[in-house]
Parts: sequence; C-alpha cells; structure tokens
Amino acid sequence: MTRFPIILLDYDGTLAETQPAILRSLKEAFEASGYEGPSSDILKKQLAKGGTLQTLFQAIVPESDDEDAGAFVRHYRACYPKADQEETVLFDGVKSVLDTLKGKGATLVILSNKHAPTVHDSIDRFGLGAWISGVIASEPQYPHKPDPRVMTDRVRPLFPEADAAEFLMVGDTSADLTFARNSGISSCWASYGHGSAQQCIDLKPDYRIDRVVDLLNVVSL
Repeated sequence: MTRFPIILLDYDGTLAETQPAILRSLKEAFEASGYEGPSSDILKKQLAKGGTLQTLFQAIVPESDDEDAGAFVRHYRACYPKADQEETVLFDGVKSVLDTLKGKGATLVILSNKHAPTVHDSIDRFGLGAWISGVIASEPQYPHKPDPRVMTDRVRPLFPEADAAEFLMVGDTSADLTFARNSGISSCWASYGHGSAQQCIDLKPDYRIDRVVDLLNVVSL
C-alpha cells in the first residue's frame, strides 16, 4: 500500500527531461514567427514558471496579441515532434518507480500543462501506458495549473469519492506546487527538474525529491 493512493505526476521536468527539445523548438518557433529568438537563460526562466506556450510567448513579446501567440504556438507544435524524438529522455529510474508504485496499488495520473496530443505521443513512445491510468493535459477549453479548477473540473470527476488527503501532486515548478496548495492536496517538489529552486522552496512543499527514485520514500507507509 501507499500513503497516497492517487499520485498526480507532472511530465516535463518530472518524468522526462524535455528541456533540450523545448528550448530548440522555442527558438525555431520564434524565428518562424519573425522574432529574434531569446537566449536560453531567458527561456529557462519562463519555463521555470510552468505555464503554457501562449503565456510564455506573451511574457517575452508583451506587445503581441492572441493571433500572434496562436501563430507562435502552431510553429512550435510543428517543430516539437522531431526535437522530442531526437532529444527527450526519461529520467533515470522512471519505469521502475512507476512499476513499484503501481504494484503498491497507487493510481497514477499524468497532470501536465503540455499540449495533450504531445503528452500522449511521448507516453506511447516511451511505453508508459501500462502504468498510467489517465492523462490530463493542456486543451484549449480547459484551465491549466495552477488554477484550482483543474482539480474541480478535471481531476475530481475521475475520483468523486476520494478524500483530498489521498492525493499527491508531484512536479518540478511553482505551477505544480501552487496548484496543490490551491487544491488543498499534498505537494512533492521534484528539485531535479526545470523549476526555480527559490520559488519552489518559498512555496514550502510537503515533500522534496532530488531523484525520481526518492518518490518511493515519500509514498511509503
């Protein structure tokens, strides 16, 4: 058995090292959109917030409108599959950890701000489907983390009888930790990921892991 029967797992920076593919695709998308690509440091600071492609673009190009942002997102999504295939890897130990958690009776759900089809493609490519019971990812009609409506509108309908104490949100950015706080559930910070360390520490997560395998210590009874 596990201390948390329902584990919500972020994807980028928590299960998969996607940053090289993301940075490459962002730079290509800025160029395709007619803008000079920002430095990697600037992009990493935006990625650390854990938002969406649109919020990232509009933060860097504040004078842009929704049409500009939409074009940027389309360019990015056209570039990303190739970069993802060539550069993304799972963090060490992911499959064995998922297997152990599943064996302890945990229900594992991916909860990501990444574009839903992209998350599904990546899960399929890495063969994670055997351990994952559901995928909740970014879709235009739904809010995204840290909005607590992600919990009420998307997570809760899957587990209508579950108590808040049964959930653990595992993620690497302030968006994940703030979502957990907003939703009244426990949080676990994946310190090895893409988030800003100081921002995440300031949010006082309930748990911290420095490697994927450390999650087994967090959930053990």
